[in-house]
Amino acid sequence: MKSRFAGLGRLYRGETTFDFIGRRMIGFAVSLVIVVAGAGSLLIQGLELGIDFRGGVAWEVPSNSSAGELTDEDARAVLDANNIESTSAKIQFLTGTELQIMRVQVGDQTEQVRLAVQKSYADLAKVPVEEVSVASVSSSWGRSITEKALRALVVFFIVVSLYISWRLEWKMALTAIIAMAHDVVISVGVYSLLGFEVTPATVIAFLTILGFSLYDTVVVFDRVLENSKKFAASRQSFANIANISTNEVLARSLNTTLASALPVVSLLVVGSFILGAKSLED
Repeated sequence: MKSRFAGLGRLYRGETTFDFIGRRMIGFAVSLVIVVAGAGSLLIQGLELGIDFRGGVAWEVPSNSSAGELTDEDARAVLDANNIESTSAKIQFLTGTELQIMRVQVGDQTEQVRLAVQKSYADLAKVPVEEVSVASVSSSWGRSITEKALRALVVFFIVVSLYISWRLEWKMALTAIIAMAHDVVISVGVYSLLGFEVTPATVIAFLTILGFSLYDTVVVFDRVLENSKKFAASRQSFANIANISTNEVLARSLNTTLASALPVVSLLVVGSFILGAKSLED
């Protein structure tokens, strides 16, 4: 037990001696496998874009009305009855304090079909037609948001490259950009492999990953530059300096990861599995 606490103490004091550089080929191999798998999935099956990006229509129906609680099968039956492909429909149950809402999303439909489905859901839930909301999203909106996000991302890369080149070295700036691109490619590849739906919230998550990736990269590079000057007279190899620097900031990187992961896990566990918020579970 004492040895474990001693190990944690060494970790948080930056006194660990992990050979990151010596074992870099293991990391390269694992990373390459994930990147290739993700890139292959992106090329073959692409991403599952949400309604905000591909356009479509969504109905929101009170699920716990006088007709009783509606089910997934009820929602799909209404779609089938109106000649809409139900297998590709996305159905969510949004739970509030007093009311549960069933949200049904499909591809774009004509105004006549939208109104017919709205009336069918109202009849099914035994509520007035006005209580069944219909929302239509054009694919041009999602395309516009995507283009703006990409432009902002390019500007972000340029500004970050210039700053790191000025503050550290141009080689570090290039490496930082590669590291951020690597992290985003892996994240997007996982979404493609697992078939997760890409929504505006997903784009925000990808940008958040960029932020954390850049933060960790700059922290390590700054320590490497500092130690390069510190050990200049001792003729230490650059590999040793990189190892020392990475071990010194390891605890800081772990703390950053935990600080961001704990709230997300808490929301998922407490909100979804304990309180039953279906939107979080989806």
